[in-house]
Amino acid sequence: MNKIELTVHEFMTIMGTLDEKFGGRQSAAGNSIYAAWHEHWRTLDARLEKLDMMERADMLFDGKVAINALSEVHFRELIETVEGRAVFNKKLLDEGDEDGDEEELEVWESRLGELMAMHESAGWQNQG
Repeated sequence: MNKIELTVHEFMTIMGTLDEKFGGRQSAAGNSIYAAWHEHWRTLDARLEKLDMMERADMLFDGKVAINALSEVHFRELIETVEGRAVFNKKLLDEGDEDGDEEELEVWESRLGELMAMHESAGWQNQG
């Protein structure tokens, strides 16, 4: 499998979304990506908090998080979460919400397309 690379922004948003969904680590299913990636997320969050605003912005959008092994369950959860982000951003735009951002929607739709194409390919599996 080719590794999956997410921007730090994407990774942090995915984990924040799952944090809201589960209401914290103790309520998360043991086999979720939230549980698997929680420690890395908290470490990265602490690192981001120590940066000044410009360094944080650079890291969020230029930094990468590589995922080298992904089970089928985790891959499907990742796809569902990214799809949820795209739907959420589309809804904001459709409702004329001031937080709606076309570029943000494009990021999530593009990432969703990449993940779907990878998932549909025959050689993605790498049991993790």
